[in-house]
Amino acid sequence: MSNSEEYNIFEGLPGIIEGLKVFAEEAKKLYLWYHENIDVISSYLSIFAEFGEWSVATNKLIESQFVFTDNLTQTLAHEIYQGADVEKVITRYYFDNDEQNMKKLIQRCKDSNCIREYRELYNQILNAYDREDYLLACIGLFSLVDGLLAECSGMIKQTNFQKRLKCISDKFANQIELNEIDRKTLCIYNAFNKFDNSVFKDSDFAKAEPKEVNRHWDVHGRTRRKHTQIDFLKVLLWLDAIIYLSDKDMQLGNEEKTCEHL
Repeated sequence: MSNSEEYNIFEGLPGIIEGLKVFAEEAKKLYLWYHENIDVISSYLSIFAEFGEWSVATNKLIESQFVFTDNLTQTLAHEIYQGADVEKVITRYYFDNDEQNMKKLIQRCKDSNCIREYRELYNQILNAYDREDYLLACIGLFSLVDGLLAECSGMIKQTNFQKRLKCISDKFANQIELNEIDRKTLCIYNAFNKFDNSVFKDSDFAKAEPKEVNRHWDVHGRTRRKHTQIDFLKVLLWLDAIIYLSDKDMQLGNEEKTCEHL
């Protein structure tokens, strides 16, 4: 496969190509490792059957455009694995209980060092969200993600994540249960590996507008669909995933010096 074919999903997205290529390459390595070690993983799943449910649930979330950056508990994973409506599960998780989990997500992004230089933009995005101007809020988030990716593509130390993947692979081989950070890392890499199914999917304006939120239609002013709170959440979760990859880079590097999470 040529380089142009390998990254054809990024065509039409010049503002974020470079940032996503960094992560997509690492996702590809994980994908190849998975297939090269399928026997080891099968043995692992026979012991940690719950991880199998978690993996299926993660894929269903990504197929529904959700990059779940919180801790996907076994209770939530089992519910999704059993066939529950993904959007209903996510809506309940983030917007029940006085929207406590949504508020935590918004604040977590706001507190990030990555957002410091974009504080004015982020605050205005939140103002639009509070007014229920979800289209404007989504456009603002897409712009913020574009800028953040352009910056962090040169900041992320790929070696730290290679070490993280190595520790995860060692856990598979030694049949050691994965912790929350391991699962979160796998979830985010899987999301990047399936980028062409995400909110960033390129779309032909000559065809019907996608039913789901789409960066291409939003930022180019071609959208006609009514945007919702869920649309905003989907884009915000991508922002949180990018922040995780950049903010946690140094932390991951420090952890991997001793592989303390093993």
